[in-house]
Amino acid sequence: MFQMKQMLVWSTQKICPSPNFDKMLKHPLFMMIDGMSQAYRAYFAIRGLANSQGLPTNAIYGFAIMLKRVIEKYPPDYICVALDSSEPTARHTQYGLYKATRKRMPPDLAQQIPYIRRFCEAMRIKVLEVSGHEADDILGTISSQAVNAGFYPVVVTLDKDLYQLVDTILILNTSKDDMIVDREKVRELFGVAPEQIPDLLGLWGDSSDNIPGAPGIGEKGARDLIQKFGSIEALLDRAPEVQNPKHRTSVLENKQQILLSRQLVVIDTKVPLQVEWTDFKVQPPDRAALMPLLRELEFTGLIKEYLPPEAGPVVEILRTETLPDIRDRVVFDVQSDRVSLWSGREIVASVPLDERLGPILSNPAIHKITYDVKEAILKLRRRGIELVPPYDDPLLMAYLLFPNRGKYELSDVVFDLMGETVSPGEERTPWIDRILKDLAPKVQEQVERPYREIEIPLSAVLVEMELAGLRVDVGVLERMSKEMGAQLDDLTRRICEIADCDFNINSPRQLGEILFDKLNLPRPRKLRKSGQYSTAVEILEELAEKHELPRLVLDYRQLAKFKSTYVDVIPKLLDPKTGRLHTSFHQAAASTGRLSSSNPNLQNIPVRADLGRKIRGAFIPEQGWWFVAADYSQVELRILAHLSGDERLAEAFSAGEDVHRRTAAAVLGLPIEAVTPAQRERAKAVNFGIVYGQTPFGLAQQLGISPEEAAEFISRYFERYQGVQRYIENCLSEARDTGVTRTLFGRIRQHPEINSRNGMRRSMAERTAINSPIQGTAADIIKIAMIRIDAELRRQKLRTRMVLQVHDELIFEVPEDELSVRDSVQDLMQNVVRLDVPLTVDVKQGKTWEQLG
Repeated sequence: MFQMKQMLVWSTQKICPSPNFDKMLKHPLFMMIDGMSQAYRAYFAIRGLANSQGLPTNAIYGFAIMLKRVIEKYPPDYICVALDSSEPTARHTQYGLYKATRKRMPPDLAQQIPYIRRFCEAMRIKVLEVSGHEADDILGTISSQAVNAGFYPVVVTLDKDLYQLVDTILILNTSKDDMIVDREKVRELFGVAPEQIPDLLGLWGDSSDNIPGAPGIGEKGARDLIQKFGSIEALLDRAPEVQNPKHRTSVLENKQQILLSRQLVVIDTKVPLQVEWTDFKVQPPDRAALMPLLRELEFTGLIKEYLPPEAGPVVEILRTETLPDIRDRVVFDVQSDRVSLWSGREIVASVPLDERLGPILSNPAIHKITYDVKEAILKLRRRGIELVPPYDDPLLMAYLLFPNRGKYELSDVVFDLMGETVSPGEERTPWIDRILKDLAPKVQEQVERPYREIEIPLSAVLVEMELAGLRVDVGVLERMSKEMGAQLDDLTRRICEIADCDFNINSPRQLGEILFDKLNLPRPRKLRKSGQYSTAVEILEELAEKHELPRLVLDYRQLAKFKSTYVDVIPKLLDPKTGRLHTSFHQAAASTGRLSSSNPNLQNIPVRADLGRKIRGAFIPEQGWWFVAADYSQVELRILAHLSGDERLAEAFSAGEDVHRRTAAAVLGLPIEAVTPAQRERAKAVNFGIVYGQTPFGLAQQLGISPEEAAEFISRYFERYQGVQRYIENCLSEARDTGVTRTLFGRIRQHPEINSRNGMRRSMAERTAINSPIQGTAADIIKIAMIRIDAELRRQKLRTRMVLQVHDELIFEVPEDELSVRDSVQDLMQNVVRLDVPLTVDVKQGKTWEQLG
């Protein structure tokens, strides 16, 4: 038998040779992996990892990382993975209590074992499972056969039972920094030879497998006895010679139990295995199987590591001044001064970005495809080129199909869908075409209506709004900046006086030292990752009730944020040609379907904050023009009334009543005229809290009442509005069954954590499942209104322009002689969709944004 008795010491990334190392390497290295021990270790070492569908992936990920690491450190010639059988083994027959104390495999680990098996198969790694046999015995058998066949076996395991085989194998212990274990290492670790491990464990026992051993004899006692007597048989024969009375009594009284324990830990090397050694030969991964698996698991980093990108589509780029002959379909990509045009052949035409593109991009008979059509329309418009429908945009397709994904750069979408990499500077049009062909059928099946009727036509509307921009009174902002600068100086002085020293208020570390060390204010329970105490807003707000300094710091932070984010930045963002602010609107942003804006984010200027109102006062219309604001009133509650079919809620809206006062009266059992402002505010919090899936605890915090009072208020609410309660139950039931919720117009949102065993994650998913159809429908409604209003303004050839969308409000810049457009806007918005309750739109006008309220 080929034996390995020379110690191998691992250093850096290599096995450093012992004197006989060259001789050993004459044998092919056969790596044998104890799959179950590795899966368990990964499961407990990595917590909370799951894909976007809620599938736990921590054990799979840890296993994959381990596998990559060990095969890179010790490249094998042959490889296999052994897994346990689910059926009882011979050890269970010998000892009915075998593993009886071991908890059942956690369900979310059991869920991952088939994926580990699939992963191994996709890696073309042979998986060994034998009914009624444990992975240890399979490894013992295959390693014994492999040694006889001339291989060099290395078993990758965490299980000390397998150390008894070290005379014929090496152990790679991945829990000990990938420690190589040979015969000498076993002696160092356990004080006995590998063949004595069963004797050692027979006395010591093994609590993880419920192997009893000898009562009262632990690891040290067992080691001392085996070192002295050599084996259990010799120990039992000479039991009277044991000096320790306690140990002597245990050995004399538990002979059969000791023998059984040893028998239970002996590795069976006779498992019936029929093997073909060629099945274990290391091979390249099965790319066609591994790629979709890693994509399903969302192991994007591992895709790059396990599957280096293949070459992208091979095309020739022809720089030309002449337009290609394109008749029915073109994929195009707008760069800074050129446009790539591709019709699906081998050649991409790169042509100048000028009016000569008109015959192609303005031709309604040609189907146009581009990535981020809003940006393409904007760039083309600035060169005097109109992009005329029909056109498609894979970015919007990806956004509607995967609204939780968050990142929609072309390279991200290509990688997520195909696991391939778009190199910087690479021609994009073939990639755009490939992902379009992947996504288009899914869009048609799942989200055709919001794609065709909302997002695609909205792109052109947003371009018009961006081009229109907003006029800004820079003088107002300059005066504000000076005033805010003086206020910040004053706050700095006051804060430092209270602290009795100068320090950097913007430094969390220095502020924490002042608050918690110098002033001895109550320390927060949790530390930041840096080890410092948190000085986040919620911490400061709590401390502000006890001391003046945290309150002043909060004032300082708010003032500094408004100054740096808006007051000082907006003048720098004005277009030198138009003198106006051209904010950017983003469709593929919020998972609910809401729009966002940037440069700057005008939607985040708080309307109720005094500073927010002052900043809005700097936005003004053209001379002789007005701002007109049209705002949906309580649109989400009206959508709730419609979706839930709750008669009482619908009745309140249809009657034009104050729904919050009505709710307070209904829940508290009061006449509506007897409801106090405080009671109305409480009812308002409940109404909107229901929309956002608020818990009694959350409501209690918001209203400053006990959780019991909040729970009682919510309970009374549902007694009164039973239709709302049924809606919530149905919504959650649908989400649990399908993982998805839909808006009235077919926009979807996935809720992968809705069935999670993690209570916090499940609760969050339940809240979003309740809210998404409501908030998403509100987003759809205002988007449809924007499309229809834009069409109406064009039809009437009005100069009025839509300039801003903020939440449920649209803002227009209107010439004095077109103010009658208010009525058209209000009518269009109120009739976007017929609900069971009326949609109400409040319209205001003013000479500044601030005056719109």
